[in-house]
Amino acid sequence: MARTLVIGDVHGCADELDLLLDRLAVVRGTDRVVFVGDLVARGPDAARVLRTCRELGARAVRGNHEARLLRFHARGGVPGADPGLGTRASEHVRRAAAGLDEADFRLLASLPLALELSEHGLVVVHAGLVPGVPLAEQKERTLLYVRTLDDTGAPSELRDVGVPWGARYTGPPHVAFGHNALTEPQLHPSATGLDTGCVYGGRLTALVLDAGEPVPPVRARRAALASVPARRAYAPIDPP
Repeated sequence: MARTLVIGDVHGCADELDLLLDRLAVVRGTDRVVFVGDLVARGPDAARVLRTCRELGARAVRGNHEARLLRFHARGGVPGADPGLGTRASEHVRRAAAGLDEADFRLLASLPLALELSEHGLVVVHAGLVPGVPLAEQKERTLLYVRTLDDTGAPSELRDVGVPWGARYTGPPHVAFGHNALTEPQLHPSATGLDTGCVYGGRLTALVLDAGEPVPPVRARRAALASVPARRAYAPIDPP
């Protein structure tokens, strides 16, 4: 039966993506592959990752790195002002953009901020959302950058402030997300974080669901996860 695979932040790690797809014996054209964004930047081969995405007929949401690349491209390759983007991150953007062609940028521009997979009672976003706010009313910046909620419940882009947003989110729907790279997946009752830091030398992780299967409860969810180790660390972790 066809499966749905929701894959965490790839960041140009094309070899690890191929290894994960092989390990899961993905049937191209049958299995549904969905990415949580940040397909590109920091890693070694963003263009090959996007080519694989096309070959799979995969779907993806827009991540903050896709958004940065699109802004860079719209300026004609001029760095310009990009709030919160440090010198090292700017270099990642320039290097990633240099390897992409117009078809790649059209693909990036087509990516939505959220995907609803009603068959699984699941929504895929890149970073997260503010609990209690309808999906349609979430701010773009939140969907692309949120990591935690501060002591007042306001969204924060910092890793060490308050609590992870998923810990306060009660659903439905269940939310699969990336962005906040940690050693282990985030397993909350109504949210699953899939960024396990492949580009930083961690792992590339997928949530695998059979046709029509809802996301399992926390105790059983690890059995629905699959991952492969990074071949090496391709980039240091930048501050948020």
